[in-house]
Amino acid sequence: MSEYTTRDEQAKFSKSLLHELIQLALPNTYKNFTWSTIEGDKSGTVDNVIRLSDEADAEERQYQLMLQNIGSSGVVSVDFRYEENPFLFTNDETWLGYVSNVDRYKHAIYIQPDCMMSCMDTLTQELDFYYSDPVSEKLIVHKVAAGLPRVSKYEEVYHRVYIKENHFLKCVITYVDLDMTEEVQVNKVQFKYLLKYFAALPALAIPCRLADIEYKLNNHEMTLETYKELNDLRQTGPFYIEPCKTSNGALLVKLYDVDESCFNDIIVGKGLAVLILYTFLHHFHVQ
Repeated sequence: MSEYTTRDEQAKFSKSLLHELIQLALPNTYKNFTWSTIEGDKSGTVDNVIRLSDEADAEERQYQLMLQNIGSSGVVSVDFRYEENPFLFTNDETWLGYVSNVDRYKHAIYIQPDCMMSCMDTLTQELDFYYSDPVSEKLIVHKVAAGLPRVSKYEEVYHRVYIKENHFLKCVITYVDLDMTEEVQVNKVQFKYLLKYFAALPALAIPCRLADIEYKLNNHEMTLETYKELNDLRQTGPFYIEPCKTSNGALLVKLYDVDESCFNDIIVGKGLAVLILYTFLHHFHVQ
């Protein structure tokens, strides 16, 4: 009896110690294992058996199935182009949106419709899910070329991109769902081929300009003061977007906050822009 008790206690101690060691080594996954022991018939030895639980097996199968489903969609063709956001052509009703970026050089702001934010979240999560997995290593682009859709990271998050220009050591890329353009060093960034699975959505950011105003510029660029003011104001969103018309690939808009203060009027009131109508009348009066 004492011998059996001793072996039982040894098995319990062995299992407990092994459990603790694996928990320390694999803190995020150790709960996915089941534990059992097998006692030798003659030798009296006790073996610990560790298996993935059925639930963990099911999760792993689901994970692999999703990877396979995304990967089987195939790479987009070389002539693929991201579709423009349909809100770019919506001129007859007000909608809610967030300003995602301000471009000093194009005098533009970029707006993401509120109704598409869930699409943005899902897209970002699924891009990260697939392109962070080792299976995506086969999609690494080894030769950078302009005019092609790709996937790359911005602030450690995967995004859909478009390579606008390639200058051997540097290239200019646009993050199409943020509508942000930057120049990057080719050897500092990694591109991966875009899969069709991620190509169905249009570009989620819309190029816009504030209607009826004209910025005061410095060497054809928005002044730093104006840029900072717009960046500060955009943090107060969301905004009600009142579209006016589409012009030169951008939507001319008036922005209103929840207090019905007009973004356009604020910029003019701070002396950073002038009303186009005022400019025209002043010019006519002088003549």
